[in-house]
Amino acid sequence: MAKSTPSKDDARRFFDWGGRESHDPSLVEFSPGAKARIAAGRSLRKDVPRGAHGKWRPDPHRPDPVSILGQQAASRVPDLIPIRHGRMLASPFAFFRGAAAVMAWDLANTATTKIRVQSCGDAHLVNFGAYAAPDRRLVFDLNDFDETLPAPFEWDIKRLAASVEVAGRDNGFSQGDRAAAVRGSVVAYQQAIGMLANLRFLDTWYTRIDLEHIERLVKQNSRPEGRKATKREVRKALRKTSVGALTRFAEPNGDSFRIREEPPLITRFDESQFPNAEAIVQQGLRDYGQTLSGDRQILLDRYRFVDFARKVVGVGSVGTEAFMVLLMGDRSDDPLFLQIKEAQESVLAPYAGATAYTHEGERVVQGQRLMQAASDSFLGWFTGTGPKRRDFYVRQLRDMKGSAEVETMREPRLKAYAELCGATLARAHARAGDAGVISGYVGDGDALGDAIVQFASAYADQNDEDHAALLKAVESGRVSAELGV
Repeated sequence: MAKSTPSKDDARRFFDWGGRESHDPSLVEFSPGAKARIAAGRSLRKDVPRGAHGKWRPDPHRPDPVSILGQQAASRVPDLIPIRHGRMLASPFAFFRGAAAVMAWDLANTATTKIRVQSCGDAHLVNFGAYAAPDRRLVFDLNDFDETLPAPFEWDIKRLAASVEVAGRDNGFSQGDRAAAVRGSVVAYQQAIGMLANLRFLDTWYTRIDLEHIERLVKQNSRPEGRKATKREVRKALRKTSVGALTRFAEPNGDSFRIREEPPLITRFDESQFPNAEAIVQQGLRDYGQTLSGDRQILLDRYRFVDFARKVVGVGSVGTEAFMVLLMGDRSDDPLFLQIKEAQESVLAPYAGATAYTHEGERVVQGQRLMQAASDSFLGWFTGTGPKRRDFYVRQLRDMKGSAEVETMREPRLKAYAELCGATLARAHARAGDAGVISGYVGDGDALGDAIVQFASAYADQNDEDHAALLKAVESGRVSAELGV
């Protein structure tokens, strides 16, 4: 199989420079400081050779993966745990999505560098996607930060690469095609981090991936089915607005609206059991508003509270408290849907160290703002009131959010998408860490790619075994699962 040698010029294809010379990496020479940081990163290979990242063998003391899921269930809504297990049983890739806590233990027991960044903590393929930046242009970026925490940079690379391998297996790809896609994600990361190490700090900070630019690349370089799929996904994202959500999730209720129940995924609170639920949510929204910037507070105050309901979301997140809240402006076509989501301790915390923030919701929000090139204007957090403390963060429920249909991808498109995700991850790490040190360590040869391809394949075998273990636990009655929900 042919290998690819990274080139900083190749990395430019992912970023739309728009003719801005100040953002053109070819016009910026490496500074003495950048050269020193690159040399420092290269010297760290002595402590942890890049080839060491290819090794995976389960530690003799590795915890039972089903037990890890059980430990997480202890702090979650009991009625929703069977839905979580059912969703994870759907496929090895679905299991992988929900098993971030399992892989966190595993990553901590692999070769680990001292190069730390603000890590996503769950950088699998489906946690990248499109959304509307505050300027209303669609951007592509990481879009899930429940597990974000400062941690070794390579943990994100390994989770992304393993997700590519697992997805390729689910889609029936050959070993060679899977390896090419995994290698593509690593090469794109090397290309992008090398290019970003050569930029001025401000230029690195402002760099983002606009979806219009990605669409042009797809149009130029993809097969017809890839172009059609991308166009379909963009159209779908553009329809996911608060106005569109009003039709999807709400129904008229007199002169206002009411969120429509869809049990067990969207449910209302029984007023006889939770007589103060609405008051608690409204107090939470007032507290949340205080975490927004002054201009956002003024905008939020223009909307009035209308309704709320519990909404089950994701795979790994199922069982944590999550709500959708409907606010309305002064006209019937001016809704604002917010998502309130519980933030628990990051799965990385036992191994990477506790968060510097006293509030888990703030941890999520601040990590997201640091890693994303542009973030939701309504990001904020609050502490729930009740017998048990729960930390929450808030974001818009639908703001042109879109994700690629990984399960339908053919070989060339998965490879291209893996490359895009690799470059995107590098840009996030460059904002949240030292691009020069990372670039010096990863280099521009095949050593890291060879290792990560080896690791991804071995870890996908482990993921298959863990998925089978969950299935066995369900069949034996050890855990319960609700399928097809």
